[in-house]
Amino acid sequence: MKLPKDSDTPPYRLVAEELRRQIRSGRLKPGERVPSSRDLEATYEIANMTARSALRMLRDEGLIHTMPGRGNFVADPLPARADPKAGTPATAGSGHMPTPEYLELSERIDALSTRLDNVIDVLMERLGISEAKKTSKK
Repeated sequence: MKLPKDSDTPPYRLVAEELRRQIRSGRLKPGERVPSSRDLEATYEIANMTARSALRMLRDEGLIHTMPGRGNFVADPLPARADPKAGTPATAGSGHMPTPEYLELSERIDALSTRLDNVIDVLMERLGISEAKKTSKK
């Protein structure tokens, strides 16, 4: 599955949106294992850092949790949905608000991840490595 190239939305956000949809629809159930960053990398043909950024975003929202050495799992119970009409932030279910420093660092990491993905794409093109070769080496 490929992500749209013409989207202004960063790839990690597109992947996070898709996983969020799967969680909220019940396709991924509470307590169930979430695809690993390597699985997401292969499925969406993205860099591993991009996949990890998507997972970090869901973890920050309280939708998933990580068990070291075991993987990522859907939160049980799921946090309440944010109410856009009430201006409720997405992190309301976690019981705390991220600090301004955290938000700034998160945005900087996201921007760096996107830039790194673009550099990797340019390098792959210059080296003449096709998408088929790139995904078959993983």
